[in-house]
Formats: sequence, C-alpha cells, structure tokens
Amino acid sequence: MQDKKSFGKYIAEKRKEKGLTQEELANKLYVIPSTISKWERGISYPDITVITNLCKELHISEHEFFCACDDEALTREKIEIQKYRTIKKWIFNIINLGYLIGIVTCFLCNLVIDHKLSWFLIVLLGILISFSITSLPLYLKKNKYRFCKISLIVTILVYMLLFTINYVNNTNWLLDSFLIASFVFVFLWIIILVCTLTKINLYYKISFSLFNLAFITIFTNQFCAKVLDISNNDSNIPNLISAVIMTAIASYLTLKQFFNKKD
Repeated sequence: MQDKKSFGKYIAEKRKEKGLTQEELANKLYVIPSTISKWERGISYPDITVITNLCKELHISEHEFFCACDDEALTREKIEIQKYRTIKKWIFNIINLGYLIGIVTCFLCNLVIDHKLSWFLIVLLGILISFSITSLPLYLKKNKYRFCKISLIVTILVYMLLFTINYVNNTNWLLDSFLIASFVFVFLWIIILVCTLTKINLYYKISFSLFNLAFITIFTNQFCAKVLDISNNDSNIPNLISAVIMTAIASYLTLKQFFNKKD
C-alpha cells in the first residue's frame, strides 16, 4: 500500500467521483464521518473489516485499493467487456427487429394480395424456427437441458411447418414428409440426448455425433426415394465423400482420445 497521504488523496478523489460526501460514505460503511476524514487526511488506514464494502461503494477493486491507484489494465478490460456487451445487445435487438419487420411485412402483403392468410403462415413458422435457433438461447436459463429445450421447440415447429405447407398448398404428401423428417430427427435426437445426458469425454461426443451425421448423409436420399416411391437417379457420390470425411475425423478423434487416456 502507498503512504498514508497518497492513499488518503486517492480515496478522496474516488469518493468525489461518485458524488458522495464524507457523511454519506460514512453512513454506507457504518462508521462516523470523522473516520472518513482521517483516512483522506492520511492519519489512518481503513480497518480490514470495511475494505470490501469501501471498494464496493467507490467502485474500485481491492487491488486498486491496496495500490492506491487505478488499475489501468483492469479498467481497459472492463471497458472492452462493456463494449462487447453493448455490441452483442445491439446485434441481438437488430436481429429480433428484423424478425418482427419480416412478420409484419409478410402479414400485410399476404392480406393485401390474397385477401387471406395463406403463405404468411409458412413464413411465420420459418421465422419462428430461426428465432428459436438464434435468439431463444439467450432467453432460456443456462443449464445442461437448454439445448434439449431448444431442440424440442425446433422439432415441433418443423412438424408444424410441414403440416402448414401441406395445408396451404392442398397437397397429400403430409405423411411422407413426416416420415422423412422423423427419420432425420431420430438420429439427431440420439445425438442430442447422448451429448446432454452422458458424461463421456467431449472428443467422444463429437465422434459419436459425426458417425451419426455420416449415417444420415449416406442414407437420407435413399430413404426419401423409398418413401416418395421415386427413382433415385441422382449421384450419391458427394454424400459419400462427406460421410467418409466425417467418419475419418470421428475415427481420428476417437483414437486420439483413446491413446491419450492410455498414456
């Protein structure tokens, strides 16, 4: 700690910056005003029992208290954190405003052009899915089940979207679309539940997820063709290449973790 006079001058400056009188500060710290006066005149140091509360009232760190000077590095860090939070808040608000503008615009256009709500319902559900992925996580409490909650909401919205598309276009492929979506969601939910509920190593979770995604990538086209009863003449080579890459990465991570654990 600096000498008493330097320390006292620093305390007085910080008190004045906060717009507090000696009496007001004394009341907050449950001491008498003359005690504050003695600190600022360099006659005595604060008792150890009031240091934490004093730092809190003056908005300084304990490191700054003992050095009797502003911690520039800490101050810069606080400023950067505040800037990051402000930017994050603005981006978050702009995204949500964009969703709202999109909903209102499509709602009005659908009514004006078609004189009824039709394709707007499809747009609305699409925006709700995007909102659930981008913005909803910030509203939900941070815990290990947050990802499950978001995934459940997105799953329900996807089924609602398929139903709405089928209803608006007056088609008869609702059951087929539900079967295809269910095929994909089964494997995605296996990944979600395993990653959420198990305590296996992160590398193993990533490997497990990649193996499942590789399986989905290979067989989804074939499953869709089977459900829709159409010939699958499209080349599956790009899907196979993607699956091989994911399998290779998953195998590498699994072996790496296995041998690291063995060592």
